[in-house]
Amino acid sequence: MIAISAVTRERLRRFMRILRMAAVIGAGVGALYAGAMAGPGARSLLASLLISIPIGVISALLTASSIASIEIFLLPRTSMRWLDALPFAAVFILKTLVYGAIAGAVLAGQPGQRLMGVVTVYNARTGLIAIVLSLVPVAVVVMMFQAAGLVGYRTFMALLLGKYRRPYAERRFFLFADVVGSTAIAERLGALEAHRFLAAVFSAIAEPIELCRGEIYQYVGDEIVITWVEADGAADARALRCFFAMRAALAADANRFVQRFGVLPELRAALHLGEVIAGEVGQVRRAIVFHGDVMNTTGRLEQATREVGCFFIASADALASLGPPPEIHTHDLGALALRGRVEPIQAFCVEHSDRRALKST
Repeated sequence: MIAISAVTRERLRRFMRILRMAAVIGAGVGALYAGAMAGPGARSLLASLLISIPIGVISALLTASSIASIEIFLLPRTSMRWLDALPFAAVFILKTLVYGAIAGAVLAGQPGQRLMGVVTVYNARTGLIAIVLSLVPVAVVVMMFQAAGLVGYRTFMALLLGKYRRPYAERRFFLFADVVGSTAIAERLGALEAHRFLAAVFSAIAEPIELCRGEIYQYVGDEIVITWVEADGAADARALRCFFAMRAALAADANRFVQRFGVLPELRAALHLGEVIAGEVGQVRRAIVFHGDVMNTTGRLEQATREVGCFFIASADALASLGPPPEIHTHDLGALALRGRVEPIQAFCVEHSDRRALKST
């Protein structure tokens, strides 16, 4: 049996979710088309549905599987990183043309119609109109994907669905991680190269964050803030494993960092769990924000990593919810007195038992 990596499994799950949604949308479009084109009488409508729905599903699945394969399996490859250097508008136009061509090819090939024996003959005018019309929904989908990439897919969906339009309390994990020695690195590299270095670090750890189902809340200088609702972060100890997955990604990319910047980046981090108030703010630019003591406490714990000589600190509250897996060990640091807090907080140093596992996580 061929072993499949955790990254590949997660991509396959995402791919199958897209196909399921595409099948539902295709069936809906087919049903609407049947309703519009059917003649009078129930039998005529039923016959149209039995033809149009399979056609819609087949066309949607072929188009979605082709586009999703590119987005999920091809574009994340290292060889495709040149796209990151292109302007937003250029990527949008390029993807619209490529994906539009795919949709147009499916439309022109009529695989569903051929299977159902109802092939439509297009003349030059109707064929051109059909291809142009196929570009419209593709352009909308590409724009949504590009916009989601700017704020994060989960944040984008939450904004789209109005999940946080009314603020409410929820329990969340917060992981604050920053780059060790970034000030000295910036002094040596200069402002422009330091920016490129941090951009490369954040790009390298993006995939393990997504693999662990984390939401990137914000970047603050050399720090990245990742969050999970409690149920998502606790499942399979994702909120705890994420730090080690990020370190593994940087270790796997060590040669590129050393050759390009002369340094191998290292992370330090802190994890905490608590209640926050989540809600939308802003008019010109809307965003989802979290307010609560858990944010300040996590930041203070991250600063404490320097004082106690530990790269990763987790609060007792976070560990109690997670139940650390056997390969991860914790060492009690006692009650830490944090700057700005009256009450100390019980915290633990977290380490992975097998450093070789970091290279294959």
